[in-house]
Amino acid sequence: MRRLLPVVIVLASASALAQKPWELRVDLPVSVPVELPAVPPINPFAAPVVTPPTPIATPLRAKFPDTFSVLASAYVDTQGACRRVVFTRLPWPGLANALRPIITATAFTPARASGAPVPVWLPLGIDLKGRIDEGRVARVQGTAPEPAGPPSVEPASGPEADAHDAGLPATPLERVDELPSLKRFRVRIDGRPWRQPFRLLAEVGPDGRCRRVVFLACPEGLRGWLLASMAAWTFRPAAGTGGPVNAWVQLDGEIEVKMGDLASDALKVMRQGWTPGAAAPAAAGPPPGA
Repeated sequence: MRRLLPVVIVLASASALAQKPWELRVDLPVSVPVELPAVPPINPFAAPVVTPPTPIATPLRAKFPDTFSVLASAYVDTQGACRRVVFTRLPWPGLANALRPIITATAFTPARASGAPVPVWLPLGIDLKGRIDEGRVARVQGTAPEPAGPPSVEPASGPEADAHDAGLPATPLERVDELPSLKRFRVRIDGRPWRQPFRLLAEVGPDGRCRRVVFLACPEGLRGWLLASMAAWTFRPAAGTGGPVNAWVQLDGEIEVKMGDLASDALKVMRQGWTPGAAAPAAAGPPPGA
């Protein structure tokens, strides 16, 4: 028994030494800077051609029916009167001036929270039905896309809000028990002509026909009409070293639009929308096209 005692003491000492803090393994994350390789910008629409496609005939469809969507936020006070309208989506510029007095003249029942009327910013939607009577391409110029970088897309315009909008007292919609409802609504807007610039990319096949379109700058309400019209456009195809080839062309131009009358009998009340201080709705995804 006496001979075993020193061995036990040695083992206990070794165990105690193994638990010393400076002998413990500690894993610490260490950031190592990695230099990424520089990638030069490229334009996927650019291609080495002798000459780019050139538009020959650019007819625009007549009597084109469509539905044009409008989104807005209206400030409705405790009396049910609409005191302010901020448009967040318009099919083309200039339509706000015709719609604003119609919406502000609309009578609402006020919103209610805990049994009392409260002011709110109310999201609204309007579907205007009508048609584009006719149009004409006043000018158009085709150029080869620059190979140095991708084309720029015109940013979507944000709400035309006023600095005083944030100071208007309003109850958040999530705290409202009863949303405002309109008593009567009807809108009719007389058609008018105007000129509209546009910029887009068109893929032209060896047969001189347009295959795909990517809009770079064009009002949303005119894009369906232009897409339908461009199916009948003809081009002189791009020239490669061995003859006509498939290629993209950037078209910059201006169109004359003659709009027919627009009408709607419904004003949609929605649960979500823009309020003062909120960010403008961002355009998601790639440039609209087909």
